Order: sequence, then structure tokens, then C-alpha cells
Amino acid sequence: MAFRFAARTLLELGKELISSDEVALYELIKNSVDAGSHKAPLSKIEIEAQVILPHSVYSRALEKLAEGVDPKEVLKEIRAGMVSTAPREAMERFLASLERNVSRGARFLTALVSLYSQYNWIEVRDAGKGMSLRDLDEVFLTVGTRSRRSDNIKGAQYLGDKGVGRLSTMRLGDRLLVHSTTAGQPFWGRLRINWSLFSHDSETPLEEIKVEPIKGRMKSDPEASGTTIRISALNADWTPGRFDDVIRGKIARTIDPFTSKANELLVVRHNGARVVIPRVPKKLTDAAHATCNIRFYFDPKTEEPVLEADLNYQLRNKARSVRFRGVEIYSMAQRDSKRRGKRGHAAFENILIRSNALVDLGPFEADVYWFNRAVVRAIEGLTDKQQETRDQIAQWSGGPMLYRHGFRILPYGEPGDDWLALDRNAFGESGFKLNRQQVLGRVLIHSSHLALSEQTNRQGLIESDAESALRKMLMVILHVELRGLINEADEFETVKKREAEEAAMDFRQSQHDVETVLDELRMHLGPDQIGLGNRLGEAVDTLVTQCAAAVRKLDKSVAQSVDEREKLLHLAGIGLITEFIFHELDRAVRHTMTALVNARASQQQSALRALEDQLVTLQKRVSAFDELTGERRQTKTNFDVSEVIEYVLQQHENEFERHNIQVIKPERGRLIVKAVRGMFIQILENLIANATYWLKLQSRYQNGFEPQIKVSIDAETRVVTVEDNGPGVDPARGETIFQPFITSKPAGQGRGLGLYISRELAEYNDWQLYMDKTPGLHREGRLSMFVIDMGGE
Repeated sequence: MAFRFAARTLLELGKELISSDEVALYELIKNSVDAGSHKAPLSKIEIEAQVILPHSVYSRALEKLAEGVDPKEVLKEIRAGMVSTAPREAMERFLASLERNVSRGARFLTALVSLYSQYNWIEVRDAGKGMSLRDLDEVFLTVGTRSRRSDNIKGAQYLGDKGVGRLSTMRLGDRLLVHSTTAGQPFWGRLRINWSLFSHDSETPLEEIKVEPIKGRMKSDPEASGTTIRISALNADWTPGRFDDVIRGKIARTIDPFTSKANELLVVRHNGARVVIPRVPKKLTDAAHATCNIRFYFDPKTEEPVLEADLNYQLRNKARSVRFRGVEIYSMAQRDSKRRGKRGHAAFENILIRSNALVDLGPFEADVYWFNRAVVRAIEGLTDKQQETRDQIAQWSGGPMLYRHGFRILPYGEPGDDWLALDRNAFGESGFKLNRQQVLGRVLIHSSHLALSEQTNRQGLIESDAESALRKMLMVILHVELRGLINEADEFETVKKREAEEAAMDFRQSQHDVETVLDELRMHLGPDQIGLGNRLGEAVDTLVTQCAAAVRKLDKSVAQSVDEREKLLHLAGIGLITEFIFHELDRAVRHTMTALVNARASQQQSALRALEDQLVTLQKRVSAFDELTGERRQTKTNFDVSEVIEYVLQQHENEFERHNIQVIKPERGRLIVKAVRGMFIQILENLIANATYWLKLQSRYQNGFEPQIKVSIDAETRVVTVEDNGPGVDPARGETIFQPFITSKPAGQGRGLGLYISRELAEYNDWQLYMDKTPGLHREGRLSMFVIDMGGE
């Protein structure tokens, strides 16, 4: 016994997979491209529509006839509603046939249905390799055939390989006529399908509806090949206005509109009149207020992934180039994973992508153009008025569109699609102007369908590490780098009170995560371990209380501060340290959870004891907030720099040991400075936490890597340095990384405030914090050392 399907299932499938007339037409274009992909140069694809009677007028006529209205009255409405641009001869034949049947009762209805199908059609023609009679039977009539998928596996570049594009014909009309032939076949194959037989009212099993190709007329040229698909009995209005909107609107965006490729490939006519497909005017992109050119590739020498971007803010005559490589890219490309938090609280975690995911993604390029619509002007040679320029922008905006081999992957860049979260960030963050109505552009990928496969319903790429990496890389360039350049040039970006308060209380999210895992952990405890589990819960509560009290205490201690900005910096700085601590706590509890599940009973107790010890250590770190949050927080005192460094490094000893990080401490010696001791602790915490993050990631992706952190003191020059042998920083970003909200860490791993706040705290003490400008200390062409220059103290 096998599954059996009602014929109407095919209609339902087509409706789900082909969501609009525009998508249907685009699928037919792609099929024609694939049919000619073996030819060079590719021959033209012709799209021709003949529309004499709009579908809406036809439908009203059928309704009135069903209601018993006199056919003569119906004919008058038909005559009045005919398309004025229709071919005169065809229009006259159409009307003459109706007039001959106007007094014949039911025959008028039959004639109307037949004539509507005969004179209203859309044809797509190509001179590609075509289909043999056997192909029509075994390939075209097989929904889901994988014939092109196997060719794509071998290196072909077919645009479609799922075998469902042919369902687009049922979307456009109820009748299908296919003529096709291959070189060497002496005749044309012909296939007719009446899609109305598959209607929703029919319970007929699919296999009982016979559809069979037959031999057609003989060919004058035996070597001729190609396919003509005619769709008739159209299901929608294809008036000149709508046809023009579809071709010059949606279809113009499906074939890379930043080139002239569409008009080189397609010849489009409606009732005999040529429809020229527009492209994005170069004068428009040249007038963009900011541009961003992105390139991702693999270094031929090291095989490391490289992400480059040239940013140009023409409106302010500012430019910047950025380059990320290796582990920096794996960091930004981490995937977000949503997990259920305590009491339904939403929680997220970042998951590292597979090391070969970037290979699957392959090289890509992107060009993005941003317009400040408030200040756009007429563009010489293109528009005469400001509004005309805005209309041009509106025609092509919506965010970057995605293309494979020059053909669009839907729906990226559509009105309802915000795949790079431009609108969400634009309207959710102060000063961020990059909303989709002001952005147009393209992303060009070259990977195969096997690595970046499209969903069958044409709703984007299937979720994967490679797809996530593509989005995340683009988002870092646009949200972090381009935003930073624009806001820096406009002198707009500062840390606002809301952002400082959010940073200060960020540990609350991690608190929810920890409590959730702790609840799960208790479920694995035996009767003799319940007491220890309760003590762990109490310790977490104490830690939470300490952190919240530290923030409140700081807020109170600076409430009378004359400098509101100083207050905000300290709030955010405390938030960063509490977040470091709770990330560490979350990791410790999860590690213990894994140990409990996998360990023997004798080992479980030691795992719980180890967690308890780690909680004590974390509580000591929080207790040190008194140094940062007390009433005398702003008082400068004399202290020994080496003692503070030793203290901070001790707090991280467990983490260093766990990740095999070698720490080279400064040689014994004294450097006495007069400064705010708590601020120096904050600066060191940020630098050490950053170094540890990147070293852990480098170890994950580089076999045999031996992570190292080195802290040095030069008492003579009064300089402290912190360096590591991780991925380093591109020299071009040596200063940029100290700007607010600049980060290449994923969401949840950093706000991009750490280095900005650290520099501000250093300047409060008349110090300088910067990156040493010497590249290549640990990695070729990269900066690796932070310098705290206390010489100005």
C-alpha cells in the first residue's frame, strides 16, 4: 500500500511554494536561463503578453451571466472594459466571435470562456537546450526531480535544482501549453495541461488525471532547440499598467540591477510594445551620502578568512578601511541560539560555527549605498527635484538584495524582510540612521546550492552555519563599522543614560540563565547532596544581591556629581565587571551540570565542591567593588601598581588554568602612582577579559595553539603593557576600537563599551590608554599590545 494524493494537493503545493505572480514569472525566467546555461553567449529570453480582456472584467461577466443578466448587456461591459493597447485585429476577432454567440444562450458563456483563454496569454520563449519528448514525460511531469541537483554537485551553476519551478505556471493561469525540442529531435514535443482539473472541488486521485506529451509539428531545422511555454486563461489582471509595474519593479530587481544584464538577457513585450527593464542609475549611487564596499575571501598564503570593507562617508568627507581575519571572523559569525529561561524569560547563547562553514560560504562581495533622505537634493542629469531623488531611492531601497550568479535569492531586501536588522536597530537605538528606506545595495555570493541552499518556498536560505556567518559579517560591517563612521563624523554618538543603566544591570539576564541551570542541576542531585545544592542557591542569591547593591551604591555615590557623563561611565564600567563575573558563573554551573550527568557518584560530590569554591572566589571579586563604589570612590590615593596587577590576575587564575593560558607576570618592582585604585582595577579587568576571550577562541580554531598573556611594568617610563598572542587587531582599527559600540564580538558577548570606558577612566587619572603601533609582535601585520601610559600622572 502506498500514499495516494488527491489532485487538488498539487494546487495546494503550488500555492505554498509559489507565493506571488512575480515569483512565478521569475521562476520561469530562471528555468529558461538554466536551459541555456550550456551556451555562450546566452541567447535572449523572450517574455510576451497578449491581454485583450482583464481578468477582473472577465470574472464580473461570468458572475452576471450566472445571475441571468442578458448576454447583450454583458457584452457591452466587456467591450467597455477591453484593454485599449490590445492588437486591433485580435480584438476584432474576439468581439466578432462573441457577437455571433450573443443570442445563443449558454453558448455565449462557452464562447466567452474559450475566447478568454485563446486571446489572453503570457509566453516565455528560449532557444536553450530544450526538452525531448522523453524529458517532457519523465522530467517536466515529475515534481521534485533532482536532475539539476546532480549536475550542481558536479560543478554546474543551475539557478534551480529542486524541480518545483514548473508549478509556477498554475499560479499564472489555468491552461498550459508547452512546445519543446532538443537538437537532433526532428519534431517539436507538445504538452497540454488543464490545471482546472486539479481544482479544490475535485476529489479525483492525482494518478487518474492523464497528462501526456505528444509529437507535434516537424522542425525545419533539425538542430534547432528551445522551449516555448504559453500560459492562458490567466488568473489575474495583466493590464499594461500592472505588467509594467511587475517587470519594471519586482522583475527588474531579480536580475542584478546594478548592471545592464537584465536587458541583455530579456526581451519583454506587452501587446507588442517593448518594455525596457530599468537598472539602478550610476548617477544615483554616485550621489549616495555613504558607501560601503565589502569583500570576503581567503588569504592565498595563510588560507585564513579575510573580511575587508572600504567605508566612505562622502557627506562629511570621511573614510575608513577595515580588515578582519581569522578568529575575528569566527567570533562575529557565531550563531544565536534561543533557549527557554527561568519563568519563561527569553535567554540566548552564542554557538561557535563549524570551522569549515566559511569554506562552505565561499567568497562574496557587497556594495551598500546610504542616503540621508532629509538632505537629498536633485541629481544633475537624473532628477530635477528633491522629491524625484527620493522617489528614485524608494524604487531601489529596502536594504541589500542577495544574488547568486547575478540572480536574486528571495525575499532578501523585500518590504517585509529585514534580514540584516536595519530597521530594528535604526528605530531601537538613538542616533542610528541606517534604516532600510535609506539603504540600497547588493550582496553577491558564488557558492553552490549545496553549501547555501534555498528554501523550497522561496523564503530565503535554509538556516545553516554558512548562512548565519554571511548575515553576521554583513551586520558587523553595517551596524558597527559604518554606523561608527557616520556617528563619529556627525559627532553624534555618546553613551546615553539608558545605555549606561542597561550595561550596569546586564547581569540580570545572566542571573536568569544561571538560576535556570541551577534548577536543572538540583534535579540531578541525590538525597545526600540536597544540602549542598541549597548552599549553592544561597551563594548565587548572595552574589546577585552584592552586584545589585554595588550598582545602587555607585549610583548613590555619584548622584551629586557635577559631571553627569562621569556618572554614566562609572555605571557602565561596573556593569561590565558584573557581566564578566556572571558569565563566569554561568559557565561554572553548566560545567558542573555536565559533570553531574556524566560522572560517577564519587565524582559528583567533588564537582559540587569545586563549584562552591568558585562561588567563593567570585564573591571575593564582587566584594572588591567597595574599592570602586564607596563614598571615597573618586579620591585619588597612592598605591603600588604591581600589587593591583597581582590581585587582578589572581582573580582569573582558575580561568587561566582551565584554558591553559600561560600568564607572564611583571618582574618584581614597585611603581607607586596616585590615582583612583578602583578605576585601575576596571581598566585591567577589561583588558584581561578581552585577551582571555580572544585566546579561548583562537585555541578553538587553531590546532596546537599555546595561548599567552603578558603583563609588564616599566617603572622608569611609568608604563604598564598588556599583550597576548591571540588574533590581534588590524592597525587601521587601532584607534577605532576605543570608540563606543565598536565590537566584533557577537550579541550577548559585548556592547562595544569596554575599551571606550577604559580609555575614559584612564583619562580621568591623566593617563593614556592606546594600542602600541608596532605590528607583528605575535602575528604578521597585527597589533597585540595595549599600553597604559601613566607618565602624565
